[in-house]
Amino acid sequence: MSDSYAELSAHYDLIMTSGYYDYDAYARALITLIGDRRELLELGVGTGLVCAKLLGLKASGLTITGIDHTESMLAQARRRLGERVRLVAGDIREPVLTAPFQVAYSVGGIWYCIHDEQNDAIMLGSHLVTEEDNATALAHLHDALTPDGILALAVQAAHHAYERPLPGGLVYAQEVRQVDVGVFVKDYYVKRGGAEGRAGSGEIVAHMSCPYRVFPAGRAERLLTQCGFRSDGPTGDGLFRQFTRQ
Repeated sequence: MSDSYAELSAHYDLIMTSGYYDYDAYARALITLIGDRRELLELGVGTGLVCAKLLGLKASGLTITGIDHTESMLAQARRRLGERVRLVAGDIREPVLTAPFQVAYSVGGIWYCIHDEQNDAIMLGSHLVTEEDNATALAHLHDALTPDGILALAVQAAHHAYERPLPGGLVYAQEVRQVDVGVFVKDYYVKRGGAEGRAGSGEIVAHMSCPYRVFPAGRAERLLTQCGFRSDGPTGDGLFRQFTRQ
């Protein structure tokens, strides 16, 4: 996993803020969810986009820590956030989290929830590929949360192949392939030029491959339960699934 987003990081903000996620909606949902809790942990802070939105909505009273394993992304987060957020370079599979947190959240970070529209079920997506790594990381997270602390995972659609234009004459493209039972690889591309309407054309400016794991609904709930988390279902707006540390 070490620095796996390095090649794409220079284009990350452009991709994410041009229609990939609605960060304003996720941030507003998080503000409602956290209530009067103040000690927050972002799992996969990236370039700090979610943190910046949260601080813009509630400029005082929040203490946020963000963890990420990609130094090139953290460098951008430091420039964006300054001293307002504590940023930790580390791998959650290791015991790197020391503070007690009241809320841990992930918006497409280490974990996320996938809406399986075909079966109307919620699956668990993870950037940790093995069950053992997921169990270890969730155990570390459990230890870092206060009793009755909240884990909030953003809900998104399943990954699929597509292309779309970016500002500046660039094109973002992604491809998805299954490599094992429950294991997929997502290829991210930033391209320049190419014939209009011709899929796959254009000069590749940046490319990154990212493996991820999908746990079916039943297996996901068992894994989270085994690691000490109770499922509380969706938030009222449906943008997150909420779990409580037992």
